[in-house]
Amino acid sequence: MRDDEEVERRSLVDLREILGQSRKLGIGLLLIGGYAVAAYTRGYRFTKDIDLIADKAALGRLRGLLKRLGYSIRDTEFGIAGSKRYDHRFIDLHISVGKVYDISTGNSFPVESTLFKDAKRLEVKGFYSKGSSLKAPVIDIETLLVLKFIPVGRDKDAVDLISLILDTGEQVDLESIAEKVKMANLGSHLLERVRDFAKRLRMGELDKVWVGMTASRLSHVQNREISRFLGRLADLLRM
Repeated sequence: MRDDEEVERRSLVDLREILGQSRKLGIGLLLIGGYAVAAYTRGYRFTKDIDLIADKAALGRLRGLLKRLGYSIRDTEFGIAGSKRYDHRFIDLHISVGKVYDISTGNSFPVESTLFKDAKRLEVKGFYSKGSSLKAPVIDIETLLVLKFIPVGRDKDAVDLISLILDTGEQVDLESIAEKVKMANLGSHLLERVRDFAKRLRMGELDKVWVGMTASRLSHVQNREISRFLGRLADLLRM
């Protein structure tokens, strides 16, 4: 656990530096991924990886900044990927440009200027190092939920979705999610994913995943809350 705590602390230090230097350089960045989930929720799982979206115009300046911070980086089809070694651990970093691509399904979600306009400036907390929080521009909750529903086969995404539904479900604009999904031509995929998520919830599979990652069980009340959320979202995606 001490290794996790220290690599998380280092990751948050790097995130603070990346965001701070980017502001000075006029680079627009938005936080997605596990740290974005932590910003919207009570933080139910450990993460150390940094996931961001950026403007295309910023790529050259971002490469130089990341190299100065000690990241080995490579260009990808949709942005930049990098890693930084800390003892026997690695901090992985992904910066998406133009679209957020999901390797597990081959689907993607477009990165448009409206995402930067709709972003929230929130406190990002560590799972272990609660005192290492920082303020960061975070993608809006509706888009974050879409991004978390797209992948398949990753327990951490299931835990993140449960976290977001339980802690922010009443604030979420479900019609906005349906509109975003339609514009990205992801309607059939998201509907399938929501239905599968609901099935896994009924079968008790998600409770096992939740226990394995958080060491706590989902209550009957929480199960009903998640089920209602999924039902309402599925109804809108079918329209």
